[in-house]
Amino acid sequence: MSDNEIVVQDTTAIAIKAELDTMIATANAYPRDERKALDKAIMLATLDEETAQSCFYALPRKDKQGNNVAIEGESIRLAEIMRACWGHIHTQTRVVEVAEKHIVTEAVCWDLQSNNKHVASDRITIWFGEKNGKGGYRANNDMQLMLAKASQAKALRNAIFQVIPKGMVKVVGKAAKQCAIGEVKGLSTRVRSVVDRLVKMGLNQALMLNYFGHEKIDDFTQDDLACLIGVGTALKEGYIKPEQVFNLDEVSGSETPREKLQSLLADNKPQLANLVNPKTGEVV
Repeated sequence: MSDNEIVVQDTTAIAIKAELDTMIATANAYPRDERKALDKAIMLATLDEETAQSCFYALPRKDKQGNNVAIEGESIRLAEIMRACWGHIHTQTRVVEVAEKHIVTEAVCWDLQSNNKHVASDRITIWFGEKNGKGGYRANNDMQLMLAKASQAKALRNAIFQVIPKGMVKVVGKAAKQCAIGEVKGLSTRVRSVVDRLVKMGLNQALMLNYFGHEKIDDFTQDDLACLIGVGTALKEGYIKPEQVFNLDEVSGSETPREKLQSLLADNKPQLANLVNPKTGEVV
């Protein structure tokens, strides 16, 4: 090597390694208290009714036998609460591929204390309007950004729930659901309030009654109320469009819950636009 030769080192990799080493050392020096983390997560998830309702979703479906069922799950809001309370956790999301008709994203969740790491990927369509394999158009740049952010949120949710013990998530989710449902004493009032809100979001009250097999709103149970609240969250987060909620004949019983969710997301361009702030890129 000559005296005039300049040696350039990649300081980025060195800095990242040093940062991770510091975080791992801190995590082991100050281990988490699982009980305190659980109590804090329950407290945050049940701060108010709106927060509790945002922690879970429900998608009305028919099973292979033709029975009405609800596909329930924990939302990205609950995943964010669990991440904040669990502590000593490192997460990251990125876009892996932008193809002609789809975008692939990836999320990483790494528990620095237990060295438990999980990578989750998600794929979302950016091709709309195709019928019978013909026609269609590609989403513009702004819509692609929104779809990518929504996809990253789903991948992140899945990664977090693979790292944080499922038992912890279930306990917090159950507490949030109980908070969202409220006391049995005011059940009818709560049901009417939720039904009115769903009607304003574009749902049909007669179809709701028909789906649950009831003749009047007073016949709804606590489980029915939980499902209705979950439907509201699914609508807000863009998992399903209003006209698809109780239109069960269009859904094949042979599909898995994830396939059903993916197919709904693929056709859900207007709802997904509400998920992301186009200026800041923040998932709403």
